[in-house]
Amino acid sequence: MSSPQPVAAIVGMGDAYATVRNRKDPLQLAAEATLNALDDAGVRKDQVDAIFTGRSPWADQRSQWSNIFLSHMHMPVTITTEITMHGSGLTASVHLASQMIAAGKAEYVLCLAADATELFVDAVAMGAEADADPAHEIPFGPTIPALYGQAASRYLHEFGWTEADLADVPIANQRWGVKHPHAAKARFGEITREQVLASPYIASPLRRWMCSTWGGGTGGALLVTSVEKAKTAKDPVYVMGYGSATTHEYLTDRMNMRSCRYPGLGAFPNLTHTGTAEASRQAFAQSGLSHKDIDMVQISANFAHMAPIIMEDLGFAKKGRGLEIYREGRTGIDGDLPTDTNGGWLSFGQPGISCNMDTYIEAVRQLRGRALGAAPSKRPNTVLVQGAGGMISAGAVTLLSRSAT
Repeated sequence: MSSPQPVAAIVGMGDAYATVRNRKDPLQLAAEATLNALDDAGVRKDQVDAIFTGRSPWADQRSQWSNIFLSHMHMPVTITTEITMHGSGLTASVHLASQMIAAGKAEYVLCLAADATELFVDAVAMGAEADADPAHEIPFGPTIPALYGQAASRYLHEFGWTEADLADVPIANQRWGVKHPHAAKARFGEITREQVLASPYIASPLRRWMCSTWGGGTGGALLVTSVEKAKTAKDPVYVMGYGSATTHEYLTDRMNMRSCRYPGLGAFPNLTHTGTAEASRQAFAQSGLSHKDIDMVQISANFAHMAPIIMEDLGFAKKGRGLEIYREGRTGIDGDLPTDTNGGWLSFGQPGISCNMDTYIEAVRQLRGRALGAAPSKRPNTVLVQGAGGMISAGAVTLLSRSAT
């Protein structure tokens, strides 16, 4: 059997951060991150052939935001677009960049995201309008946590877990988050089960510590090129495999589904599987890697119950047993599967649409040995990055390695 071979490489990485005291809008964050990525790669901006972004930032919802960005940067390209498979479209932007490069249509593709929702938007006042069905859900006045709370209730009921069991997830994430300089919840220190369960309900069974928070502003940029060109790069990160899948738009749509083309998503209807299951299957199949080859995981869990669901869909636990990974300490600094090493969405926060890029940035930093926060004692060789989107609808998975073989 031949050894796994990369399909593309990330040769430039840049990040940028904003706070209440150091305000930057999404364009400023994106520009800073992009210039950092180009400088990191030693590539001029006029060498970039394409620009892919995720959805337009919540803090700057102008149409054609990707085009606005390239105009702002004076970077004419052959194509630019917003990959809008909910938030996971941003994760899949590296996949499309890899395909464009493989087809010989580009030498360098820039993938980026930026947002600063907390600094510019009253997101709480927006309610669930961005993620709820206007005819069948919004009239009942749901919040986004209330919609996710339905899936949480089903998960606990179906697999025999309790609200107290969910506390293991924020406890584990906060242990990483307290060590990261940009984590929104770092100032609270490490937490106990009692603290989690004493925090107020946001949407039963989800308590405040079980929910992600807004977190200042972030920008991230990745410059993708061919494996051949990466041979002269100073610190490349290789794309070994990828996959993506999306199944529906609104939660009521999901509950009306009675079949699905992806067998890994279980029997329908259900609220305990996501598109990540199929995305993971594709990524591992393409890469030739196995789960035993993965040294670290960066996921997109915005609520406590989503972490075990995602870990199960990724194949690291049987369906319904994902919480055991957290309970056994496997995701921690001394565990065999360090996970969400910047604190994840639960502790690092969700600055907005840029949150899926934050997981990429953390993965690249850990692979390069340049973590801003804590790092495990053994530097990872291979990291899985998972992006999520919508009401448990979309998932994208990328397998990254610092080794080309």
